[in-house]
Amino acid sequence: MSDPVEERSFFPKLHRNVTPTTSGSKVVSYSSDLGKDTPILTLIHGYPQSSFEWRYVAPALLDKVSLFIPELPGYGISTPVKETTRLNVGSALLEALQSTFDASKDSPRKVILGGHDRGARICHRLAVNRRDFPALNVIGTIMLDIVPTKVQWDKSSDPAIASSYFHWPLLANVQVATRILKAYGGGQWVRDANSRIAGNELGRQRIEADGAVDVYAALFEKEETIVESCKDYADGSVAECKLQAADQEAGRKVDVPALVIFSKANLGARIDVEQEWRAWITEGVDYTGIGVGNGYGHYLPEEAYEDVIEAITNFLNKHT
Repeated sequence: MSDPVEERSFFPKLHRNVTPTTSGSKVVSYSSDLGKDTPILTLIHGYPQSSFEWRYVAPALLDKVSLFIPELPGYGISTPVKETTRLNVGSALLEALQSTFDASKDSPRKVILGGHDRGARICHRLAVNRRDFPALNVIGTIMLDIVPTKVQWDKSSDPAIASSYFHWPLLANVQVATRILKAYGGGQWVRDANSRIAGNELGRQRIEADGAVDVYAALFEKEETIVESCKDYADGSVAECKLQAADQEAGRKVDVPALVIFSKANLGARIDVEQEWRAWITEGVDYTGIGVGNGYGHYLPEEAYEDVIEAITNFLNKHT
C-alpha cells in the first residue's frame, strides 16, 4: 500500500521529482527553474524533519531564484544511500540536482548550497568539496543554525552544552539508539524534539501549523528512518570530525560567499557562532553571520521564516 505522507505534494507550485542515483538512493525533490542564467538554491532540511519545513520560505523565493528542495536520503521519503557519509548523501543530492536541471560539464549550472541543521552540515561538506562536481558552479552557501560539526563536538566539554545536545552521542550509537527510540516511539520522539528546542510560543505554533509535526512524526515511526538518521549522527561523531580536522590542517575551507543564520536564544546562547565560523572560511571571502532574536529557537525556517527570507533575499541580491 502506498504511503500518503511519501506521496503528499508539499509544494504544489513546484515540480515533484523522483531521481535514481548511483548512490543507491532514489531522491525525491521539488524544483522550479527560472532558466539557465539563474542560480539554483538548494533548501536541504534538518533533523527530525522533512522538506516540508521550507513551506514558509520556498514560496517567497519562487520569483527570485531557481529552487531544488530535496528529501534527505534515509529520512523516510528518499531511500537511503549505500553508505551514510555527509559526502555520499550530499553527492546523491547533487547528482539528482544535475539530472533535474540537465546540468553537465559542457552546460554547468550555478548553485547556492542552502540548508538547515543536518542539511546545513551537508552544505558545509559540499562547499569544501565543490570542485568534485564539475557540472555545477557553486557560488555560495547559506547555513542555518549550526557551527562546524567538529566545533560542536569539541564544545561538549561544557556541561550545559552537553546536556542540551545529549541526543548527539545517543543517536551516534546506532543500535542502542534504535532500540531506545523504538521503545520511546519514533513519532513521540519527534514531537518532543520539536517542542524541546523550539523557542517561544509563536515559534511553536508556526512549527505545528499545517500538520507539519504530524508529517515528521509519521516518517519517524518507520524503523528505517530511525536507523538511517542515526547513521547520519554516527558519521558526524567520528568520520566527519576527522575529515574536518584534516581539512583545517590542509587549509581546505569554504571559499565561496557564506551566510550563517543562527538563533540567539538557542545555538547562540552559549557559542559565539559568528566568530567560530571565521576559522572555517577562507580569509577575504565574503562572510555574514546573522543572529535571529525574539526568542526563536532552533527551527528557524519555520519559527523565524520572515528573518530567514529577508537574509536569503539580501544574499541573493548581493551575490547573483
